[in-house]
Amino acid sequence: MRRVVVTGLGAVSPHGLTTSDFWNGLLDGKSSTGPLTQFNSESFPSRVAGGVPGYKVTDYVPKSYRKATKIMARDIELAVLAADGALRDAKIATRGILEASGGKKPDETWYVPDPARVGCNIGAGLICADLTELAAAIAEAKSPDGNLDMRRWGRSDDPSRTSGMENLTPLWLLKYLPNMLACHVSIIHDTQGPSNTITCGQASAGLALGEACRTIARGQADIALVGGCESIIHPVGLMRWALLNRLATKSNDSPAQACRPLDMQADGTVVAEGGGVLVIEELQSAKARGAEIYCEISGSGESSTAGEICQAQPTGEALSVAMEKALAKAAISPADIDVVIPSAYGVAAYDQADAAAINRVFKGHKPVVAAARGGLGDCGAGSQAIDLVAAALTVDSQAIFPTVNNQHPIAGLRVSHSRVDQADIRHVMVMSTSLAGQNSVVILRRFTGAD
Repeated sequence: MRRVVVTGLGAVSPHGLTTSDFWNGLLDGKSSTGPLTQFNSESFPSRVAGGVPGYKVTDYVPKSYRKATKIMARDIELAVLAADGALRDAKIATRGILEASGGKKPDETWYVPDPARVGCNIGAGLICADLTELAAAIAEAKSPDGNLDMRRWGRSDDPSRTSGMENLTPLWLLKYLPNMLACHVSIIHDTQGPSNTITCGQASAGLALGEACRTIARGQADIALVGGCESIIHPVGLMRWALLNRLATKSNDSPAQACRPLDMQADGTVVAEGGGVLVIEELQSAKARGAEIYCEISGSGESSTAGEICQAQPTGEALSVAMEKALAKAAISPADIDVVIPSAYGVAAYDQADAAAINRVFKGHKPVVAAARGGLGDCGAGSQAIDLVAAALTVDSQAIFPTVNNQHPIAGLRVSHSRVDQADIRHVMVMSTSLAGQNSVVILRRFTGAD
C-alpha cells in the first residue's frame, strides 16, 4: 500500500482567514464567538455565532473565473479560500495558481502536477438558500388567500404575472447543491482525478479524507484536496439547531464563553462557519519534489450509530468501533495515542458520548484531550476539517492547544487547560460524530526524515 502524507494546510475560521490565524488563535486560547450580527436574531433563544472575518472571494480566484463567483453560496466561497491556502502552503502550482501569477510559477520551488493525478474530496452540509431571493419568488406563487400555490410556483395562468420559479435566476440551484464546493475547487484548479462529495454532517471531512487516501493507495491519484466547509450562520440553520435543542441559550450576554466543550455545565453549542482543506500526497511523490511533510495519515475508521436520529449514544459504543478500526489500520495500540481531538460541541449529551467512547477505548491510558469548539463554535461539515488541520499542526509543531471554556471537565478525561509548546507527540486521533450518527476517526502520525 502506498503511504499518504499531509503536505499543505488551509483553514478559514472565526479566528481568521489563514491557517496561521487559526493555529495562533488555538494556541493562545482565543475565543472568536460573539454576538450574532449577520441577521436579526432577536426572536431566537441563542444570539451568538462564530463568524469568519470579511473577505472578497474574487481575490482567491483567477480573473477568468470571477464571473462564476456570482453563483457561489457562502459555503462554496469558504471552500475556495481554504483550497487556495492549502495549495499555496504545499507549493503546488495548479492552473488556478498559475493563472493568478500571470501564467508562471511563483518561484522555481513550486511543483506543477499532472491534473489527471490530482483528486478532490470535500465534505459539505445543507447549504441554506438566500431567503430574500427565495421570498421574492414565493410571493409570486401565492394564491388569492395568501397561501403558497405550487401550481403558480411552476407556471402562471395569468399573462400579467410570472410564475414563482421565473423569479429565480436560471442558475439559482447551482448555488446550493452540496457538490458545488468540490466542483468549483476542481474547476478553478483543474483537478481531473477522482472527485466526490461527502454530506455526512460534522463527520464529512474525515470520511472524505479516508476515501481520498484509498484512491491514492490504489494508485488512482498522487495528490488530493480533502476537507470540508459549511456556514450555519443563517436563519434556517439557527432555527434547525434551536429545534434540535443544541444551542447555548444562557450566554447571550457573554458570547465568548457560550460554547463550553466537555464541561459538566455546558448547555449547548454555537452556530459558526468555516472549514479546512488539506493537501494529501503519496509519500514518494512528496519526497521527490522536496515537499514539506507535516505528518503521515496512518489510519482511519468509520461506523454508524444504530439508534434514533439526532440522538447521542450514551455508551459511545458505535464511536468506539470507529476508533478501534483506526487503531487497527494504523497498527498501533491505544497507549500510542498522545492527543485526542474530539467533536466536543458543547452539547451535553454528545460530549458525554465522546467521553464514554474515549474512556471505553483508552481504559487506563489517558491521552491529552484538546477540543477546538470552545473558541470557534460548530462549523458543521467544516468542524472535523478544522480539527484535522489542528491535528496536523499539533503533530508537526509538537505543541498542544488549550481547550477554551472548560472549567468543569467531564470525569475521566485529561483535558488540556494550558498551552504546551514542547511535547512528545507521536500520534493524534481526530474523532467526530454527526447528527445523523455517522462516525469518523482519523489518526495522524509524526513523520521524520528517517521514515
